[in-house]
Amino acid sequence: MSRHPVRPSRALPAAEWWAPLLVDLGAVQRGSAGLGLCVRDVDLTSGRAQVTVQWPGVPATTLLPDPEAGRDALLRAIAAAGPARLAGEEPADSPSSPLAGHGWLLDEIGRRSDAWYAYLAEPVELLRVVTDGRRTTDVAVGRTSRGDVVEVRVPLAGLGAGGMDAGLTYTIVERAVTVAAHDLRPAGPVRGRPTFATGLPGEDPDGPQEP
Repeated sequence: MSRHPVRPSRALPAAEWWAPLLVDLGAVQRGSAGLGLCVRDVDLTSGRAQVTVQWPGVPATTLLPDPEAGRDALLRAIAAAGPARLAGEEPADSPSSPLAGHGWLLDEIGRRSDAWYAYLAEPVELLRVVTDGRRTTDVAVGRTSRGDVVEVRVPLAGLGAGGMDAGLTYTIVERAVTVAAHDLRPAGPVRGRPTFATGLPGEDPDGPQEP
């Protein structure tokens, strides 16, 4: 447990370095869900942000954004690859839209980055946020003292609707740290570390899956 971020943001010293980026990505994802944009992968494993975006029927594009450049700069970078807009520029997409739910989750993780340093005695780090864009988003939590990674699978259906999921970030991090071994499934390694998958409390870690 710590009162200070592991690697603080320059603009927000009480937040982790990636927090402004995830909040801005959430705004673009929510605003662009109706345009088909999917922020498919936010990879932080190298210590710098690598963001992969995709639209239906076109190859994915990978960007290396400055986490603190601001959402206008981020929007310009994404819009250079395909149609995009910020949340609020057009009528809101349905909160039941999986892509809008993914945008809500990105915003939630960014706004609550203290979950990674302030509440648990065991040190953890956010490594990746990966989605299929339709059913689930996987949040990879590095358990640094154990040298492994737990990917927590979050269902997207109805996510963020009615404020019922506020504080989900804390649930994700606590789940990664406290999950029992029998609730873990082997997964592909993340940056060479042994990796396991699990669901949220009460959820099946093996589902839902893409057909």
